[in-house]
Amino acid sequence: MNPDPAPTAIAQLIDQSPDAIVERLRRLADDLQLAYAPNTLKSWRADWRVWTGFCSGRGIAVLPVELPQLRAFLLERIQAGRKRATLEHYLSTLTMIHRLVGLPSPMDSMEARLMWRGLRREHLTQRQRQAKGLTLRDVETILASLNLTEPRDIRDAALIGLAFETMFRRSELVALQIEDFQVEADGSGRIFLRRSKTDQEGQGALQYLSPATVQRVERWIDTAGLASGELFRSTPRSNRPDRYRAPLSDRDVARIFKQRALAAGLDPERISGHSTRVGAAQDLLAANFSGAEIMRQGRWKSERMIVRYGESLSAGRSAMAQLMAGGPARKRRRSPG
Repeated sequence: MNPDPAPTAIAQLIDQSPDAIVERLRRLADDLQLAYAPNTLKSWRADWRVWTGFCSGRGIAVLPVELPQLRAFLLERIQAGRKRATLEHYLSTLTMIHRLVGLPSPMDSMEARLMWRGLRREHLTQRQRQAKGLTLRDVETILASLNLTEPRDIRDAALIGLAFETMFRRSELVALQIEDFQVEADGSGRIFLRRSKTDQEGQGALQYLSPATVQRVERWIDTAGLASGELFRSTPRSNRPDRYRAPLSDRDVARIFKQRALAAGLDPERISGHSTRVGAAQDLLAANFSGAEIMRQGRWKSERMIVRYGESLSAGRSAMAQLMAGGPARKRRRSPG
């Protein structure tokens, strides 16, 4: 009878650094880097460091995850202010790592599922705050506030206009390449997204750009003297074109959106790097586009987030809202004669 390989795998993993664990996982799954986006691997590494830090502080083995330790870990993260989405990400990462080394997921048992359900009911009943949408009206307000003689303002006009029209995520915006931007005969444009969170196989997505946004993008490219590579770069203090080198990060996108909203007189509270995506979805819902059409435009796999983004709009269109406004839902009942 062959010995159980699990103890050997565990012994090799225990007491290794997070980076060493990641390297071993790459060897265990030859196509890991090809199968998953760099940001996914980066997030796994970050989650793993949190978990191994918790384990080292208590002198417990990192693998396999035992239910009492997992419960204590989740409780500690809750007390540290982590939200449900973050905790679910931790659980997803731990599940993936167990499967890669041939161990059952810590969440496969009914006992673990009941534990997690109980923690959610006891500690995580508060509704998660949603990023505030930047609608077309908000985007136009921001664009009108920019000084288009300044390179940074020229860049931000192109970035914000393109972000709204394409509904790209912030990680997708910073990955855009100049080579993937093209102008059509009618003055509109197309931008090709090579890979995204929901397109790990790299089939890509071609998105429309209005003539106004095409002009903003062209002005930015000319101002920065760019010919190839990343489309959105940092702006130097000097106006020398050769200094537009460092590409923006996804954190830069969130910072720019927040700063530009504040400068335009909008409330920056809850503005995030996804706010143009949220606002565009809300505008499309308000224009009566179907959930399927919005899913295709924003490259969502389900309507769950679209429904959430449109909750306020849906409430305003409800039967009660129409009744109280005297709209089509309001009908007088005739008294029996």
